[in-house]
Amino acid sequence: MEYYFITGTSRGIGKSLSELLLRQENTFVLGISRNQSIHHNNYFHLPLSLSDLKSISDFNFPELKEAESICLINNAAALTEINHLGKISTNSIQEDFDISLIAPTILCNLFLNQYQGYGCKRIIMNIGSGASQTPFESWATYCASKAGLEMLSKVIDVEQKLKHPANPVRVFSVMPGVVDTKMQEVLRSVSEENFSMVGKFIEYKNTNLLSSPDEVAEKLAHILRSPELFDDVNLHVKDINPKKH
Repeated sequence: MEYYFITGTSRGIGKSLSELLLRQENTFVLGISRNQSIHHNNYFHLPLSLSDLKSISDFNFPELKEAESICLINNAAALTEINHLGKISTNSIQEDFDISLIAPTILCNLFLNQYQGYGCKRIIMNIGSGASQTPFESWATYCASKAGLEMLSKVIDVEQKLKHPANPVRVFSVMPGVVDTKMQEVLRSVSEENFSMVGKFIEYKNTNLLSSPDEVAEKLAHILRSPELFDDVNLHVKDINPKKH
């Protein structure tokens, strides 16, 4: 059996990836999200908000001694207020970092603690963003948390290769590109005063430059199925072509 632990499964990339993986035989998905929108015999929903760090810290990854593969996909992220720093509430800042960086770090720590000694394929996939490398106006918390998540992925990779060279947990930080998600919808609704690039994001939508969550999910699933094809920690979905392999 293949086991996938995925955050943010109620919509967008998380939902598309979960539904795609569930089409495979011998696959079980545990989704962590406030709301449930997937109903499948091999899907279990954990109704948690990633901002609830106490509950996230108390989560126990189960023993899965007979597993063929075990994967953690940190997909959920937050950008609560789209505005310049200095005009954002402290609560929004804390919530964004809790959801986008602190909770994923805790889950990575718990995952490694439970499954480090397993012999099966184990993967941590953190969904990154170009915002980790490019500063976007009014996205301070999002850019900073994604940069932190990318560096976290690199550190885990270094530690695994140093301490467990024969059987490392693989880790990837994957940039999905510009995807037609709820976040994009919100960005298009912001005033130009708060976000001067709003016109560009409206143009992305009007000129069909947004990838669909399903398209991105296909490429993420390819990485999860065949991690041996990818040497780098940092990947971009535009460079992934499942049909080539």
